[in-house]
Amino acid sequence: MKKCMFFVFCMTLTAFFGLVSVGTAAEETIELKFAHAFSPKHTMQQKVFMPWADKISEMTNGKVKVTFFPGGALGKTPDHYALAEKGIADIIYILQDYTPGRFPMTSVFELPFMIPSAEKTSVAMWKVFEQFPEFRKEYEKVKVLALFCHPGGHFNTTEKPIRKLEDFQGLKFRTASPHVTKALKIFGAVPVNMPVTETYTALERGVVDGTVLPWEGNFVFKLAELLKYGTEADFYTMTMMVVMNKRKYESLPEDVKQAIDETTGMPLSQEAGRVYDEVRPVMKQLCLKAGMEAIQLPQEEREKLKELTKPLQDEWVKDMEDKGLPGREVLDAALKYIHE
Repeated sequence: MKKCMFFVFCMTLTAFFGLVSVGTAAEETIELKFAHAFSPKHTMQQKVFMPWADKISEMTNGKVKVTFFPGGALGKTPDHYALAEKGIADIIYILQDYTPGRFPMTSVFELPFMIPSAEKTSVAMWKVFEQFPEFRKEYEKVKVLALFCHPGGHFNTTEKPIRKLEDFQGLKFRTASPHVTKALKIFGAVPVNMPVTETYTALERGVVDGTVLPWEGNFVFKLAELLKYGTEADFYTMTMMVVMNKRKYESLPEDVKQAIDETTGMPLSQEAGRVYDEVRPVMKQLCLKAGMEAIQLPQEEREKLKELTKPLQDEWVKDMEDKGLPGREVLDAALKYIHE
């Protein structure tokens, strides 16, 4: 009888400590909700975000689990920055242009012909972010994990190829940003503001004659089915970010914060740019396979376009300085870091 009671007592203790162990492990697991509008199969999700999440889990011995909410599962695309601010999501990806006027200093990288490559420009973005407190202030309500951009976007048309400046005359282009809109007007084109998601129908119905997009955009949004020509000129880029709810970050254990700090910032920014550059030729080939023709804008014509848009840099500087911001210094630093 005593042996039986002792056995029951031992089993009870084992079960108790087992439950305590399971409960402790569950309590120690930190879930970070990462929201973005990409498809689960998108390049950034597969080659940048997921590998980063795996690295964080590895560095914290499984203490951190990043759960992804792709495809706008937690909210509409323009609302993602607010999701991070309010803590509805812990981490988000979004383009700065979805919150117009909020990131004026960052917009320096969206000026025409500021993009030698996505990697170089992304590195330059992070360096400028680190150098200027006015630049960092734009993001003061969140913890910035990465700043990056896509490879140079170019001129895509349905009927008339762009081979020289005169070819822009009267063509209606779906535009991507305020700077692109101004540049297209200078070239003699007619900018048409619309979301990229509406571009397929607009091209199909002849509402626009073309669009400015990188090869990836042409493929992802199936525009290559309608477009005939893609004239490469590394004309523009769109800036992007990955940011984290500041309160969530500050609540994390020190070892988790250290893991995040070591893997984000410059490393994550550069990797995102590098991956975008890496997939560019792949996306180009997919567009060509769909029927598009690639055209290299002659260097002489590219220089013409570049010279015509230089006044936009001075305009940007004046706009920043009118706001009390160091426009000239930021532009000079951006140009310096881009070409290092």
